[in-house]
Amino acid sequence: MNALLPAFADQLLKQSRDPAEIPAVSLPAPTNWLAPLAARILSALAIGTPRPACALLAHGCAYLPIPSPDDPVLYLRMAAQSVMTPWPVDAPTVVLTVAGTVALEVYQEPGGMQAGRPQYARSFGAEQVFAVHPGTLCATRSSIGGVQVLATSRALAGAEELAGDEYAALARRARRVLESLPSTVREGRC
Repeated sequence: MNALLPAFADQLLKQSRDPAEIPAVSLPAPTNWLAPLAARILSALAIGTPRPACALLAHGCAYLPIPSPDDPVLYLRMAAQSVMTPWPVDAPTVVLTVAGTVALEVYQEPGGMQAGRPQYARSFGAEQVFAVHPGTLCATRSSIGGVQVLATSRALAGAEELAGDEYAALARRARRVLESLPSTVREGRC
C-alpha cells in the first residue's frame, strides 16, 4: 500500500478491469481521509520538489507529480480549462477530490460521447472519490479552483510538458489550496 494514500484507494486500484464489476471495499465508508492526505502531500512536497519537466498538461488538466517511494504513480490534478474533455483511461485510476468539484461523464459507446449523451453523469465534491477502469469511455470537467489527487498504476503518457514557470505557478496554487483547508479539516476533525 502507498504511504500517502488512504487504504481504500489501494483496494480501488486493485479492482477488476471490468467496468461493470464494482469491488467490495472492506473498510468503513471512506470519510475523514482528506486531512491526513493533505498533510502527507504537503510533507511529500516539502521533502523534494519534482523536476518541472515531470509536470504535464493532458485531458484539460495539469498534472503535478507527487513524490512517492511506493506504487502507484501519484499526481495533483488541477483544471487547465473548464470544459468537458475526453479522458482516455489506460490504467486503473482513482481520483480523490481535495477541493472544488469534478464532473464525470461515462459513455456506453463513442457515438454517445460525440453526441454528448452520457450513460452516467455525476459531480464529485471535496472528500469524494471515484475510480475508473482502463478502456472506460469518459470525460471530466474540473472546477477552476479544484484540486484532486490522481492515483494510477501507470505514469501518464502522450502529454505536453509544462514549462518551469507554469509548473511553479500551479505548485504554488496547489500548496495554497492544501494549506487553506479549514483547520478542522487539516487536523482531521471533520
